[in-house]
Amino acid sequence: MKKVLTILAVLVLLALPGYARSVPAVGNVDGVILHTIQVPWEIADEHVSANVEPNALSVTTRTKLLVDAAIATDVAASGATGDEEISIYPLDSEWNAIRLRAIGITDGGTRTDQIYFGSLGGGKDCELSHAGQLAWVIGTQQSVYDQITFTSGGTFEPKPGDLVTGVTSKETAVVVSTTLSGGSWAAGNAAGTICYKSASGTFTNSEKISIVNNRGQTQTDVLTHAGNDLIDFELADTVVLTAGAWGSTWGTVSPADNTNAEMSIDIRGADIMVVVTSDANCDSKLLIKGY
Repeated sequence: MKKVLTILAVLVLLALPGYARSVPAVGNVDGVILHTIQVPWEIADEHVSANVEPNALSVTTRTKLLVDAAIATDVAASGATGDEEISIYPLDSEWNAIRLRAIGITDGGTRTDQIYFGSLGGGKDCELSHAGQLAWVIGTQQSVYDQITFTSGGTFEPKPGDLVTGVTSKETAVVVSTTLSGGSWAAGNAAGTICYKSASGTFTNSEKISIVNNRGQTQTDVLTHAGNDLIDFELADTVVLTAGAWGSTWGTVSPADNTNAEMSIDIRGADIMVVVTSDANCDSKLLIKGY
């Protein structure tokens, strides 16, 4: 009877909000093998090659607040130094390691990323450690990601995972991210680029789109595509690592068949990743997946 009461007490505690986060998210346990829940690929960094590329962080500027200040100063200076291209990506507290891939719009294009990790631990500032340099070469295999420019953004901001449908073409795609180049969603005049995945076909030139969000709510005619069709991204098939001392646990995959070059690394408890794309000759994105 005591065992039954103990089990019931544990189950009640696990059901309480304060205890829910402490239990690791798992798909199932098979003997001694733990199968973790998979998460989708996300965009950790977007880089426009026409912009100025930032320099790698010097040892005297490798703190979170100094990077924040450099980005803010460069935004005010309209990208004069390239620091506004630096990305700070928060890492999920349940991730022990990450995988990285790169995609670009030019077959044979290149991008070079400097990767830094830091542990804020709930604070506002921390030191950043240089884990290594990743030099990517874009391959010939098309990815599921595409990009298109938009104008007349309307007051509804598309969110990752939203399903879009062309009002004229009836083609569909899934929103991955949006990047503003001007205007605002609040004013209804947002303009920029939107990244999709799994597009069903060709959108009609300058057509409006409707959006169904993750709650099943439909927003009609909320955004106007400015271009004729999606720009296709290609996957990087080669990556060359120059590891830093902190990044000694890198794993490298560069297949010989033009598919999915990839890097993986144990993040060692880090909770932020800073990406500095120090060189690029095509518009490109860095993808991330935690596990």
